[in-house]
Amino acid sequence: MTALSHLKGIIFDMDGTLVDSGLDFAAMRAEMGLRPGIPILEQLGELSQADRAAKEVILHRHELEGAKRASMIDGADRLLRALAKEGRPMAIVTRNSTETTRYTLKFLNIGHYFDIVICREDGPHKPDPWAILEICRRWKFTVDEVVMVGDYDLDIQSAHNAGCPSVLFTEGKDAASIAGSEQATHIATHFDELYHLLAPREDSI
Repeated sequence: MTALSHLKGIIFDMDGTLVDSGLDFAAMRAEMGLRPGIPILEQLGELSQADRAAKEVILHRHELEGAKRASMIDGADRLLRALAKEGRPMAIVTRNSTETTRYTLKFLNIGHYFDIVICREDGPHKPDPWAILEICRRWKFTVDEVVMVGDYDLDIQSAHNAGCPSVLFTEGKDAASIAGSEQATHIATHFDELYHLLAPREDSI
């Protein structure tokens, strides 16, 4: 694997990449009466304002329950400490709500690691490249100076659309089983691989 430790900034997805909230998206879709296998936010965007508002109440309940039981994915704290010690800025781009994201970061005491946190209310959400481009603008970095790290095809698509490198974190799953994996510029199956991609120097602990 080609290390990415030369990159200036690191952008993370939150849930499923750094944090495990145990969200059951199939159950969430079923309770909201949405079609299986299609991202929730895209389906909500097709609805009337009243219908969408009713389903967002269900979405918010599931997300907040997930935030209250959230835990760090094994190895994430080590990586965040190492990157912070190196002084490289970090950001989060999530399709979660602002309220849920703030709760999760405070609950796990990791909010201080991130210069920028962009949630679904802030602008066009992944796979749109807007958030990555906005972070680059604020950091005054070019897109090839940052990397997007995520566990889902929407993370990888957003990086592809922005033109920046990406790391698909599979947490032990076969990358071929994840839709869109072929667009990822790098793949990390376990957190030790992700660590050595982003912060390979042992003296950075």
